[in-house]
Amino acid sequence: MALDRRNRGRSRRRLADAKEERKLFPFWTLIVLALCAAVWLLGAQLYQQRMAAYDSYAAMRQVVGQDVFFPGVTIDGTDLGGMSLEQAQSLMESRTAETSSAFSLVVEADDKRWRITSEQVPMTFDAQRVLERAWLVGRVGTLEERYAQIAEAAQQGVHFSTGFSYDRDAINELVDIIADSLDIEARDATLDAFDVNNRTFTFTDAQSGYRIDRERLAADILAALDEKAYDRVITPKGSVVEPKLVRSQLEGLFGRISSFTTTTTNDRDRNTNIALSASALNGRVVMPGETMSFNSCTGQRTGDKGYREAGAIAGGVLVDDTGGGVCQTSSTLFNAVVRADLQIVERSAHSWPATYVNKGEDATVNWPSLDFVFRNNGQFPVFVVAWYENKTVTVEIYGQLLKDGMTIGLESEVVKTMKPSDDVLYTLDESLPVGTRKAGRKKRTGYVVDTYKVYFDAEGEETAREKLWTTTYRATQDEILFNDGSASKQ
Repeated sequence: MALDRRNRGRSRRRLADAKEERKLFPFWTLIVLALCAAVWLLGAQLYQQRMAAYDSYAAMRQVVGQDVFFPGVTIDGTDLGGMSLEQAQSLMESRTAETSSAFSLVVEADDKRWRITSEQVPMTFDAQRVLERAWLVGRVGTLEERYAQIAEAAQQGVHFSTGFSYDRDAINELVDIIADSLDIEARDATLDAFDVNNRTFTFTDAQSGYRIDRERLAADILAALDEKAYDRVITPKGSVVEPKLVRSQLEGLFGRISSFTTTTTNDRDRNTNIALSASALNGRVVMPGETMSFNSCTGQRTGDKGYREAGAIAGGVLVDDTGGGVCQTSSTLFNAVVRADLQIVERSAHSWPATYVNKGEDATVNWPSLDFVFRNNGQFPVFVVAWYENKTVTVEIYGQLLKDGMTIGLESEVVKTMKPSDDVLYTLDESLPVGTRKAGRKKRTGYVVDTYKVYFDAEGEETAREKLWTTTYRATQDEILFNDGSASKQ
């Protein structure tokens, strides 16, 4: 019993102590303490998170801030990770130099060889541009994006490839040089010579040519370069070029184009002059585009050359002159030239109609003022054959025949006749002795003549006509030259 009482007493004291303790520490203080503890814990967590984020930021900054290529970035299979931009540039330059030095092709044809290197065909590399793209990996975007790029490159790799190109213009220039040295021009058969004595032509044979296919050669060179087949030997390809005109075709195109003959007089001196002038024309060659001058062929007609004095027209008066009569040769040449369809450059008519050709169909000459000149307006040389024989003078023109058997003639028409005055014309001539007279120009009828070039086909039918010119022969009345001394008295 006593024990029970002691236990009950202790219990009452504990309850009293508890009540007293509750009086000293109220319940709500526990809640405050708990809240404070919770706030502290939260702050500690936030601090830890911020510290972790800062550490992560600092780590990323450290990674992306490196001034080198990031691991996994490759160019042409080479990992540039850890290299500076300058180191990578040096590497690319050495590789491009190596590629350039390895570039050497050979073009070969027969005993000719051409070596093509980068010195002749410059190469253009894109290594610098690719290097700049590779350098941007991990350097574009936000910090997180850049870091992600770096991580991805390290895990999966970012790969770049370089390339190069060739100077196409330089290749084409080399192709032209090679082709020019290998091309063989096709040669048509040509007229080689003309034998004046035998009236025969000789011809050169035609020759086939060969032309390099320049586009194909350029393509073959470029293909070898693209394939890096630098030890390849390229053989240019081409094709045979046939001539347009062979000898058998040419032989039938040449012969005597035209011929004209005039009859001379019984005057031996005059005929000598005609023979000499014809000989001066004989065998003359006129190349395409060139001209031939009668005066240039004969030169000045002098006694030293064998020319004699004979009748000639001077100032409208018939006089004896060294070389008189050569106008018949020039007029005969003129008629042959017109009928050969050659171009007349210079022609003058006599003061009155000649007896040996139709009116309007003469060509007078006089050294050095009057000349007869024609031009070879064809594609081949023409040859002049001229001679005097039995009181006739003949001029023939040899060369390429007119097309389709065509021939040419001259026709002249008197469109006006002018009667001279019956009055006598007196003309003072101080060269005469005082008190003398001399017959001057004789009374002659004048004419206006139209001359036509007429074309005929192989059957002799007229196909066309062309007016060449109008010639005027002035009418003259009888003239008396005198010198009565009146001029000296004034």
